[in-house]
Amino acid sequence: MCWNSLSVVVYSVVFCALLDFGPSRVLADEPSYEGNTTVREGEPFKITCRVSMFQVIKWQKDGQTLVTDEHFNISEAVTGDSMLLSTVTANSASSIHSGSYRCTTQYNKFHVLYVVTAQVTIKANYDYGDKYKIGEYKSKLLLNCNIDGTHDPKYIWKWFKGDNQITTDSEDPHHIDVSENTLVVNRFIESDAGQYTCSLFNSNNNLIDKKVFNVVLKPYMKLPKTATFIEGEKMELECIVYGVPTPEVSWKFENTTLVPSEHIKFLPNKKNISNAILVLDPITMKDRGNFICSGKNTVVFEPVNSAASYVRIKDKMAALWPFLGICVEVILLCLVIFIYEKKRNKAEFEESDTDQGPETNNANDHSGGDVRHRK
Repeated sequence: MCWNSLSVVVYSVVFCALLDFGPSRVLADEPSYEGNTTVREGEPFKITCRVSMFQVIKWQKDGQTLVTDEHFNISEAVTGDSMLLSTVTANSASSIHSGSYRCTTQYNKFHVLYVVTAQVTIKANYDYGDKYKIGEYKSKLLLNCNIDGTHDPKYIWKWFKGDNQITTDSEDPHHIDVSENTLVVNRFIESDAGQYTCSLFNSNNNLIDKKVFNVVLKPYMKLPKTATFIEGEKMELECIVYGVPTPEVSWKFENTTLVPSEHIKFLPNKKNISNAILVLDPITMKDRGNFICSGKNTVVFEPVNSAASYVRIKDKMAALWPFLGICVEVILLCLVIFIYEKKRNKAEFEESDTDQGPETNNANDHSGGDVRHRK
């Protein structure tokens, strides 16, 4: 009888405990979630699970167990009301982060995260094709990239030449100017040619898209306006050449393309550009006229011509005639001076003879008178 009374007491206590803790405890043990439900690709996200500290934390995404690695960071903390907070974070959301998350396997309660892929691409101001930009010698070059899609003010533009980031040149700020999605080279020269890249980053410095420019220098050809040579001598006429890639040089005389021969030769210049120097040996009167040098490269196929250079040919005796003329002038001048001096001396001599005649006669008369007087 005592045993039956004790059993009743025990059952009563257990029943009261279940009534007191059962429903509320179950509700308290169910996890609750806070955090992002959607996030843009490349942006950070956070999901927090709040659960009883008596529960075992075991994060899963789509049924796969999660651990801290390069894609996820998992942390835990205990609150003042004896609850457990566990958080999953990532610095840069990508498609692998989309899915259903839960922090414990004891409950089928999930938190769903959607990663929205950023539909952002870049359009570049190429001159032709999808990579080339052509600059002209000592002219302004403009590289520009624009976003085709949704623009976020948090986006960051960066420019690179090769692997080196470009900023406004502090030593020569007037040479290169960088302003967000625009790069300007104010006086484009050979050293400015190369591979440029405009890159678009999000606020976490993750690359969204980029475009590469292969920047080339259009051939620049220059000859002197005029040149003068003496017939029979060797003529060397150099074409000033700039261009990247290195241009192929050709020559024209009037409307005739020049080719190597015994009379015509081509030499490289100091930059080792083939055919940059035209040699005519010997030069003749027939070579008088307009010469043009042209250049093209593997990017600019249409030849670029220099301004015409007019070549004058002087007779080989041309230098002698001025000398002979000067000699004749000197001889004539000497003859004039000689004749003039001779005439002047003769006139002075005759004048001196005229002045001496009367005096001499008077002297003779006086001497005669004296003689007669003594007699």
